[in-house]
Amino acid sequence: MRSTTPLNILCASGMPENRLNLHPNEGADLGLMMTRYSVDIGEGVGAELYLVNECPKESIELSLKFWERLGKPSKAILSYDGAVLRIERLTR
Repeated sequence: MRSTTPLNILCASGMPENRLNLHPNEGADLGLMMTRYSVDIGEGVGAELYLVNECPKESIELSLKFWERLGKPSKAILSYDGAVLRIERLTR
Protein backbone atom coordinates (compact mmCIF):
# COMPACT_ATOMS: atom_id res chain seq x y z
CA MET A 1 0.00 0.00 0.00
CA ARG A 2 1.32 3.45 -0.94
CA SER A 3 0.85 6.58 1.17
CA THR A 4 1.35 10.32 1.00
CA THR A 5 3.07 12.57 3.48
CA PRO A 6 0.66 14.58 5.66
CA LEU A 7 -1.43 16.81 3.38
CA ASN A 8 -3.12 20.11 4.19
CA ILE A 9 -6.87 19.96 3.67
CA LEU A 10 -8.38 22.74 1.60
CA CYS A 11 -12.12 23.21 1.19
CA ALA A 12 -13.16 24.36 -2.26
CA SER A 13 -16.51 26.07 -2.56
CA GLY A 14 -18.82 24.66 -5.18
CA MET A 15 -16.91 21.39 -5.47
CA PRO A 16 -19.10 18.29 -5.86
CA GLU A 17 -19.24 16.28 -2.63
CA ASN A 18 -17.73 13.15 -4.15
CA ARG A 19 -14.75 14.89 -5.80
CA LEU A 20 -11.19 15.03 -4.44
CA ASN A 21 -8.35 17.03 -6.04
CA LEU A 22 -4.65 16.27 -5.60
CA HIS A 23 -1.52 17.74 -7.12
CA PRO A 24 0.09 15.22 -9.53
CA ASN A 25 3.15 14.93 -7.24
CA GLU A 26 0.97 13.51 -4.46
CA GLY A 27 -0.76 11.29 -7.01
CA ALA A 28 2.65 9.88 -7.96
CA ASP A 29 3.27 9.04 -4.28
CA LEU A 30 0.16 6.85 -4.51
CA GLY A 31 1.23 5.33 -7.84
CA LEU A 32 -1.36 7.33 -9.81
CA MET A 33 -0.38 8.80 -13.17
CA MET A 34 -3.65 9.47 -15.04
CA THR A 35 -5.71 12.60 -14.44
CA ARG A 36 -8.92 10.96 -13.16
CA TYR A 37 -9.75 7.90 -11.06
CA SER A 38 -12.95 6.42 -9.66
CA VAL A 39 -12.06 5.21 -6.17
CA ASP A 40 -13.77 3.57 -3.22
CA ILE A 41 -13.21 5.60 -0.05
CA GLY A 42 -14.57 2.92 2.28
CA GLU A 43 -17.91 1.40 3.18
CA GLY A 44 -18.85 1.22 -0.50
CA VAL A 45 -18.73 5.01 -0.92
CA GLY A 46 -17.33 6.11 -4.25
CA ALA A 47 -15.44 9.26 -5.16
CA GLU A 48 -13.78 10.83 -8.18
CA LEU A 49 -10.11 11.62 -7.65
CA TYR A 50 -8.55 14.19 -9.99
CA LEU A 51 -4.87 15.02 -10.35
CA VAL A 52 -4.75 18.73 -11.19
CA ASN A 53 -1.79 21.09 -11.35
CA GLU A 54 -3.96 23.89 -9.94
CA CYS A 55 -4.19 22.07 -6.60
CA PRO A 56 -1.40 23.32 -4.31
CA LYS A 57 1.38 20.85 -3.59
CA GLU A 58 1.12 18.88 -0.34
CA SER A 59 -2.64 19.52 -0.20
CA ILE A 60 -5.93 17.82 -0.92
CA GLU A 61 -8.98 19.79 -2.02
CA LEU A 62 -12.44 18.56 -1.13
CA SER A 63 -15.95 19.85 -0.59
CA LEU A 64 -16.98 21.56 2.64
CA LYS A 65 -19.61 18.87 3.25
CA PHE A 66 -17.09 16.02 2.88
CA TRP A 67 -14.61 17.85 5.15
CA GLU A 68 -17.31 18.19 7.82
CA ARG A 69 -18.14 14.49 7.48
CA LEU A 70 -14.46 13.68 8.10
CA GLY A 71 -14.60 15.64 11.38
CA LYS A 72 -13.00 18.89 10.11
CA PRO A 73 -9.36 17.78 10.22
CA SER A 74 -6.60 20.19 9.20
CA LYS A 75 -4.39 17.47 7.71
CA ALA A 76 -4.70 13.93 6.38
CA ILE A 77 -2.59 11.10 5.04
CA LEU A 78 -3.91 9.23 2.02
CA SER A 79 -3.20 5.54 1.42
CA TYR A 80 -4.13 3.64 -1.72
CA ASP A 81 -3.98 -0.10 -2.36
CA GLY A 82 -5.17 0.00 -5.97
CA ALA A 83 -8.84 -0.25 -5.02
CA VAL A 84 -9.60 1.62 -1.79
CA LEU A 85 -8.39 5.13 -0.96
CA ARG A 86 -8.06 5.51 2.80
CA ILE A 87 -8.09 8.94 4.43
CA GLU A 88 -6.36 9.04 7.81
CA ARG A 89 -7.36 12.21 9.64
CA LEU A 90 -4.67 14.05 11.58
CA THR A 91 -5.84 16.36 14.34
CA ARG A 92 -2.73 18.54 14.76
